[in-house]
Amino acid sequence: MYIQNYSCTTAAGVGTPALMSALYSGKDCSVVGESGGRVCYLKNSPEKNHSYRDIFVNGFKELVHPLREGLSKDAYLDLTKNRMVLIFASNKGALEDYIWTATKENIREMHDPYSEILTYFQENSVGLPWIFDCTVANACISTHAALEYTQDLFKSERAEYALIISGELVGPFLEKGYDSLRALSHTSCRPFAEDRDGMQLGEALAMMLISRDRKSPEDIKIQGVVTKTQGIPHIPPEAESQTLLQVLQELNSHTPVHPDLVVAHGSGTQDDDAVEDEALVTFLDSVGDSQVPITSTKWCIGNSLGASGLIDIIAAAEVLKTQKVFRIHNTSQISASMKAQYLLPHFQNGPGIRYRQILITSLAFTGVYAACAIGVEEVNNENPD
Repeated sequence: MYIQNYSCTTAAGVGTPALMSALYSGKDCSVVGESGGRVCYLKNSPEKNHSYRDIFVNGFKELVHPLREGLSKDAYLDLTKNRMVLIFASNKGALEDYIWTATKENIREMHDPYSEILTYFQENSVGLPWIFDCTVANACISTHAALEYTQDLFKSERAEYALIISGELVGPFLEKGYDSLRALSHTSCRPFAEDRDGMQLGEALAMMLISRDRKSPEDIKIQGVVTKTQGIPHIPPEAESQTLLQVLQELNSHTPVHPDLVVAHGSGTQDDDAVEDEALVTFLDSVGDSQVPITSTKWCIGNSLGASGLIDIIAAAEVLKTQKVFRIHNTSQISASMKAQYLLPHFQNGPGIRYRQILITSLAFTGVYAACAIGVEEVNNENPD
């Protein structure tokens, strides 16, 4: 399956260029939230006197225009003639709307936090046909799970296109909940650092249009996606590393994985970073790529939970397009226990480095794990399929 276009809004601003500018420049977009922990809020976002559902819908409506503008007229016409599915990937959706209005009397009559977002988005997205829509909610790997489902839909020839929309907004329930777990940093998010003290939450909205078949020789290919759900939170770190390693090995069994770069989940928490480092070191050693550099985005725009995977894939796609890599700017010294190669602020691209395949990993302390490989490939221009 192939990436046709994408757009996003993050704490760095509206649009992919704003995201990449922040990542390249080393800008930390976080502020101190109500709990005292670090949060990356959307810039110029509507006041929360609107419903979270409406903020989602209005934000997604703004992203449809740049998504469509990036397509040629012929490409857009092709969309209208083929079967397309709409998938909403989110961890919490508009949960905050329900937290403050639910009572014992009305709780069973209330809609879920996702379906109204889908319904209102479709009503305001005229001209985009859907054969069906659905929601995928699986913690931080929600986007990867949506891509894996899309992969299955394409293999069974049930659709030719998929539009994945993904987003998270940070309200009091979400922020204070994570802070009560002592998961939030009260200083800054420093993935894989010796002195890392937690993650920072982030708000984000993103969408990506994916086709089953190649449409252009320049298309970036989603070469494979694998997810695994243990359903057992708080398992020992060694078991978590082993599960993530199994995901990477399964991905490699379907799609040869020899990445030139890894975009890691890199949440900045003690346990998650250690789990990811161990799994990546073991896997990269096994495929002969132990010196592959690893970077992350969450030090900059926060952990946007269910949307984080799509943001990471967008950032990875931009690296493939521009051949310019971003670093982990908040981390000055890697933990002595970490064994992988991480991109710190002083990293310089060596001569002749070419990024052709990027591995994107994700995990969450709810016992879910995922990996995705994207890349550019040489194709015969006379036969682009």
